[in-house]
Amino acid sequence: MLPLLFSASGITAPVAAAAPQGGLQLPPTQIFGPPPPVAPEVIARDASGVTIRATRIDEPMRIDGVLNDAVYELVRPMSDFIQNDPAEGEPATERTEVWLLFDDDNVYVVARCWETRPDRIIASEMRRDNIRIVRDDNFAWSLDTFYDRRNVVLFEVSAVGGRLDAQLTNESQPNLDWNPVYDVSVGRIDGGWVMEAALPFKSLRYRGEGPQVWGFQARRVNRWKNESSYLTPLSAAQGLRGHFRASLAATLVGIEAPPASRLFEVKPYGIGDLTTSPVASPPIANEIGWDGGVDIKYGVTQGLTADFTANPDFAQVEA
Repeated sequence: MLPLLFSASGITAPVAAAAPQGGLQLPPTQIFGPPPPVAPEVIARDASGVTIRATRIDEPMRIDGVLNDAVYELVRPMSDFIQNDPAEGEPATERTEVWLLFDDDNVYVVARCWETRPDRIIASEMRRDNIRIVRDDNFAWSLDTFYDRRNVVLFEVSAVGGRLDAQLTNESQPNLDWNPVYDVSVGRIDGGWVMEAALPFKSLRYRGEGPQVWGFQARRVNRWKNESSYLTPLSAAQGLRGHFRASLAATLVGIEAPPASRLFEVKPYGIGDLTTSPVASPPIANEIGWDGGVDIKYGVTQGLTADFTANPDFAQVEA
């Protein structure tokens, strides 16, 4: 009999009002964001905060770390990052340009990180979700897809393509066990480096189909200068965790999402071994052994995930 584990986890998020007794359906909760920046502008800053506008594209983008798609000439990037360390409130010393695009299947986040001394870029960590990625030159962003100003999913990508992704509930410690499916590529350019990411809508959770209002934050770390800067102004006290603070993020408008799909993820694994021991009793020669199991994640609701694990090998299988 294979051992079977079950657990359920979720994130706190507002949902549409429940139907009252008798079957009458109430309309889903509507959220109305601030007016979008007037085209061709994609970002607006005023006393009420920062508002950014996503741009729809007609064709899927190539995620190859090369910014040669026509969209980069047609759509203006967001820029003018603001330091929170070491010179809180001052403009970033290196320019960062960010594009936020979408089509029917994906949300695209693209960054061009200019660098006056590209020979001093520091990046080596490639292991997924390793905290050392934060110590490399990197670009990070977070999405508050329910616009509750408390919960986010975040992504960090280093200049060599190392990636970290996590869920945060109530702006607290990140859950690194969240490993969504998405595509990332980085590349070097004269005077810096670039990052392209395609996040499938099916890897995200949100209120439902149609126009969206989300929260968005972006961070750039320039390691050789020990400088961190954000899209919105943050205090030095936030350090490198400013993108955890959903309540301080920009408001993202313009995305039109497809119907939310239910998560279903299967991760089988197998392990084999070959054993030879002439001193065993009886002696063993080229004895083949194997083991296997499966890890299943199922989205019960938009805020609740059930995990099933058959024959867990905790050294090999993700929690």
